[in-house]
Amino acid sequence: MMLPLGIIGCRIRQQIGTRIRYFSTTISRRRDDKGPPKNKLRAVPFTQHIKAAESVFDDFHGKGFFSVRIKNADPPEEIFLPFWLVSATAHVQLKQAQVGRNTLERQFNPITKRTEQVYTTEWAWVPSPEQYTFTRQYLPAEHANLQVYGSHKYRRGLVNGIRQDHVTEVQEFTPDLLDRPSYNDMDDDIRNIQRKVDPFTIYPTTALRFARSYIQSNEEKEMDTFLCNTYSADKTRLVDLQITISDIHVSPVYYPAYVFTINYLGRHLRTFVNGHNLSVSGVRTYNWHRAAACSALTMTGLMLANGGIGYGGYSGSFWIGIALPSFITSVIVMYYPLISLRVHDAIRQYEIRGQADDPKVWDTDWTAAYDSFENRQRYRSWRAEQQANYQRTGSYSSRASSGNNDPKGYYAALNVPPNASKADIQGAFRGLAMKHHPDRFSDPKEKHQAKEKFQVISNAYSVLRDSKKRNIYDSTGNG
Repeated sequence: MMLPLGIIGCRIRQQIGTRIRYFSTTISRRRDDKGPPKNKLRAVPFTQHIKAAESVFDDFHGKGFFSVRIKNADPPEEIFLPFWLVSATAHVQLKQAQVGRNTLERQFNPITKRTEQVYTTEWAWVPSPEQYTFTRQYLPAEHANLQVYGSHKYRRGLVNGIRQDHVTEVQEFTPDLLDRPSYNDMDDDIRNIQRKVDPFTIYPTTALRFARSYIQSNEEKEMDTFLCNTYSADKTRLVDLQITISDIHVSPVYYPAYVFTINYLGRHLRTFVNGHNLSVSGVRTYNWHRAAACSALTMTGLMLANGGIGYGGYSGSFWIGIALPSFITSVIVMYYPLISLRVHDAIRQYEIRGQADDPKVWDTDWTAAYDSFENRQRYRSWRAEQQANYQRTGSYSSRASSGNNDPKGYYAALNVPPNASKADIQGAFRGLAMKHHPDRFSDPKEKHQAKEKFQVISNAYSVLRDSKKRNIYDSTGNG
């Protein structure tokens, strides 16, 4: 049935008015709750089609022998989920540590009355530990744990799976981001979906506490690896670090998400699909019939391998050896999703109680709008400073001038020292690749030069990112 033009125009104005009112309500609610300042809010837009999200959802639940394919699932919600993106610089100094080496010794065993070979650990203190000082740049694009979900509406452990490796296409959070494609060729239930906004309920001070905890844990792991490599040790203990964090920035950014909800044994199970890069996370359900059948076959095989009939004859062997383990397996598999939700709920309640002790401040000197270009520039400045330190101490310049460790100039192409970590190599490549990508230049001469530079960078990265190729290159110069 054709509608008069006036009615169509009225409906369009109604839809636009609804969208603006919804966005205004969200912003006003955030003001009432004293949320992040509006001028500092940023968002990653929806760029993926809803059918692509549904395909990812089907694959997530349908792949695997024990997986259960979800049929006739309702259309997903389209929600902007809040995240705090934390960047900082960590200054680390080693105060003390012990390194240990495993040795094989012969000792008398009083139980067996024989001399046996046992592994023991020989411990030694690290000499002059204060000489080991490090500075490391932490950016959310390099460390996913610095992207902190900023709400308690959904379970953090499930939402974390959609965090992005590259936080680049970030723009100001404006009402037009709530607009959706028309989807005229689809059903009404898809066309009538309205995008929503999950408001911030976690303070930036809480996000910074999570980030500090991650930085502490990561630096302890890095120091453990460094000491083991330096002293050819097998393990460490009594490691004491002095960590100072500076140059802190905490930025509010909304991530787009398709949220699928299914009902399972009276509980809602949600699956999250990133509306920008289609990363997916959620709780899977499993086929308990297949799990029970595999358990029965396994137990039958074990019984036959151990001599067949056991205690209680045929009946006892069947009920105790086959039926009972299969029943227990099926129950565990059936209720595993609910058990997982219980665990995540307990963690969420613990986080809510912990937030009560954090300063309730939304806007601070270190709360800023996220700028991906600024973050890249900070990383480049940090890398340049690190390389200058290497050259001043001679540890890097001597290696580079010798020519033995970099015969083809791969490290020089990426502007990293020969002992750079994999994360440093990846970060350097990303920055240089964006800077020298041929598509950034319109002049033919500049484009040709950029193409040659980009090829050199790509060749170096293809070798240095692979541990095996890198070892061969470092030892033989071939690669």
